[in-house]
Amino acid sequence: MRTLAPVFVGSGKEIGKKEYIFLNKSKVGIPDIQKLYAEMRKRGLGSHFEDYLLSYSWVSLTDWLKRQNIRMNEIEPIINYKLDCGDAVLERGGNRLQVMECIKDPYGKPYIPGSSLKGMFRTIFLGADMLRSAKKYGREKEIFQQNMEEKKKRTYYLKKEMESLEGVAFRTLQREKTKPRDAVNDILQGFVVSDSDPLSVDDLVLCQKIDWHTNGIERKIPILRECIKPNITVRFNITVNTQICSITKEKILGAVKDFIGSYNRNFEDAFSEMGKPGEKDVFLGGGCGFVSKTVIYPLLGKEKGLETAVKIFGKTDVPRQHKHFRDKEYGASPHMLKCTKYQGRNYQMGLCRIEKMECVE
Repeated sequence: MRTLAPVFVGSGKEIGKKEYIFLNKSKVGIPDIQKLYAEMRKRGLGSHFEDYLLSYSWVSLTDWLKRQNIRMNEIEPIINYKLDCGDAVLERGGNRLQVMECIKDPYGKPYIPGSSLKGMFRTIFLGADMLRSAKKYGREKEIFQQNMEEKKKRTYYLKKEMESLEGVAFRTLQREKTKPRDAVNDILQGFVVSDSDPLSVDDLVLCQKIDWHTNGIERKIPILRECIKPNITVRFNITVNTQICSITKEKILGAVKDFIGSYNRNFEDAFSEMGKPGEKDVFLGGGCGFVSKTVIYPLLGKEKGLETAVKIFGKTDVPRQHKHFRDKEYGASPHMLKCTKYQGRNYQMGLCRIEKMECVE
């Protein structure tokens, strides 16, 4: 698979303003904090550095080092890795922003977990099956729509209904002494996806979240992410147990084509100034947006899907300032495309292309 746009798979950690250094206008360095502390102790600044780290000071690490008359080239030996930040705005209202960290292996190399890859395929397979076999989901679709008006906590809203839809698609093994919708009957137990091969920290870039409106206006959001750059090859293995799972190379590519076709028809068409993904394209990782992560549009179609998405945003307490109540007027729900910039060009977050699949019996 090749990344066509920056891809973010988060570690759950953030790199604070006291944990990165501006090396120049276009690069930041991520230092080894323990080594930096050891260096400060050598210089007789250990306690001063401790006070800085423990304080609520808004001073960035770059500014603090400058105040100690320490030049950036003196810190080079303790830099773990560097990030290109040419398109990211690292300050807002005079304050340095924190950075959401990319997941890395024990050796500090970024990679894409197999769970993220399999989750992507699972959504694609489910959406594609709904498009091809709509009648099969008739009962679950009716229940889904009926239960939309129920008041539940946002974390549980429509959870059972989605599990029921997945049950129709995947939980078909009918093992002995089990109920039809038990997890042990899931055919995707036989679809095993490995972690990707390790990538290099040189493959990372710092990207800012940008919302792209249907009217073509972009809005920069104060969220920064360590992302895998565009045009990076990502290799991973899929192992299929053919005794319980009938997914083939052809079925994978067919499902991808159907799912992205639905994405374009029901959502992407509203963003006329943004190019459409191709028939082998997928969305991977965080920050890709609601439509690429759900099957609302494959299940309900464009008009009903739009209405339903608006209701879901209302029921899950999305702030009114996001103006999802106007989505129908804008012609898409959500009415913002999740984007970023790299080398001066706009990209849809997480867009990748399946370029080559080699089958080994």
